[in-house]
Amino acid sequence: MQAPQEAPEVITPRERILAAARKTFLDGLPEHATMDAVAQQAGMSKKTIYREFKSQVELLGALLMESVADMGHFRQPEPGDDIELELYGMLVRMVTHFTTPRSMALARLLISEVRRYPELMNSAKPRGFPRERLADWLNSPVVRAQYAIEDADDAAAMLFGMVMQDSGFRLIVVANATLPQHLIETRARRAVQIFLRGIRKGG
Repeated sequence: MQAPQEAPEVITPRERILAAARKTFLDGLPEHATMDAVAQQAGMSKKTIYREFKSQVELLGALLMESVADMGHFRQPEPGDDIELELYGMLVRMVTHFTTPRSMALARLLISEVRRYPELMNSAKPRGFPRERLADWLNSPVVRAQYAIEDADDAAAMLFGMVMQDSGFRLIVVANATLPQHLIETRARRAVQIFLRGIRKGG
């Protein structure tokens, strides 16, 4: 008796487009990052693509939301946690995720679109960026019980920036540039130490 065969997985047109967009926009050459190339990669017409995504900007936005979701969940600190160790781990994970070649390729494409369409800066942004997640974490009662944080959003931006430093600009400009893992870890450890020392209650 033959074992029942599993039904083949059904891939929706949207999933096919997103898969093609990842390969075209994130893995290919910048000069080939066009909707025509996505259509060819997906094996469908541009008309079909535009039924799912109204513009290249909307398609890039969907990839950005995927990237944010791929970073995963960060739990809130609990009483008894080592705040320095937890914050260090969180920061390393965030910077590592957003400095991968794919993440930086997406960042470069989004920046080029903003240059062409400045109004994008005023459009709704997907939640979950490192700055927002760090701010939420720093705003937790457990952290605030031990540290004096006036503006969590500003503090989060400063802390993330301390790890990126000048590397962020180089990663945006140079397509094959990378931020070595050991450098991310060293900078994150030092940044967390300096940051927490400056805001610890009671000196």
